[in-house]
Amino acid sequence: MGVRRQVVAAVAVATAAVLATAVPAQAAVDTGPLTPVADVDVERYAGDWYQVAAIPAIFEIQCYKNVTARYDVQPDGTIGVRNTCRTIVGTTSAVTGRARSENPPADSALTVSFLKLGGKWIYLGGPNYVVIGLDPDYRWAVVGDPDRSSGFVLSREPALTGEQTAAAKAALTANGYDLCDFRTTRQDGGGAAGSFC
Repeated sequence: MGVRRQVVAAVAVATAAVLATAVPAQAAVDTGPLTPVADVDVERYAGDWYQVAAIPAIFEIQCYKNVTARYDVQPDGTIGVRNTCRTIVGTTSAVTGRARSENPPADSALTVSFLKLGGKWIYLGGPNYVVIGLDPDYRWAVVGDPDRSSGFVLSREPALTGEQTAAAKAALTANGYDLCDFRTTRQDGGGAAGSFC
């Protein structure tokens, strides 16, 4: 078997393994509305974040490790989004998008779009990025989606401390998430993939 076929076979096996574990174990505990944090200072929130844990999603299926997000405040007040990760074959996968606040000036509920047509970002539906937990020093954040189909635990470092993890988990459970729906994200200098419950 040639090298190319071996790589394709390895990617197929890895994809099947991810798909087998990508379905959340059970439905969210509560489907009431999310409770966004009172206020997000977008200038402080901007910058680089490591994904520490997340509900597995099809849009990250190619990601093996080192999932990160970079947010930049744009002149028009929107937020530039760049998500990157390392694939199983060692390449970098990246996607660029834009976010707009749906609850200014609190700026804790945003709609993120990765669809740009005719030079304009297309925002569909309502908020899909709700900050439901945020460290006072902006060292970690917890983000949810109103239908709880996605959720993310973010950190300025590749791993959270035990105290930070407990606070992030508390924000998730207070907003009706089942912690067992989340998987930890492989990060160089951080943790290995596994259960978040």
